Amino acid sequence: MLRAALNIRWWQHVPNSELYDNLPKVGDKVAARRMGLVGHPELPAGKVILWEPTHGYRRRGRQREAFLDTLKKDAGLESIEELRTCMEDPAIG
Repeated sequence: MLRAALNIRWWQHVPNSELYDNLPKVGDKVAARRMGLVGHPELPAGKVILWEPTHGYRRRGRQREAFLDTLKKDAGLESIEELRTCMEDPAIG
């Protein structure tokens, strides 16, 4: 698709490394969007994101990665409390 958008034909022999060098990684863009959503704790979505269930159980086997676990990994933090502190303090985030 990128070759079609840049009007590059097959006979021009442009390597993929030259085409995709300066493009950002998709995972980085997704993580940035997720962290942008977390940066608004006063909105109802910010409160829902930090909600943790106090009852129930998790099923057997390998657990799915929860959204909070993904946010911790994106932010490079150790605990959910650190994430909550970063969200509530505008000077940090």
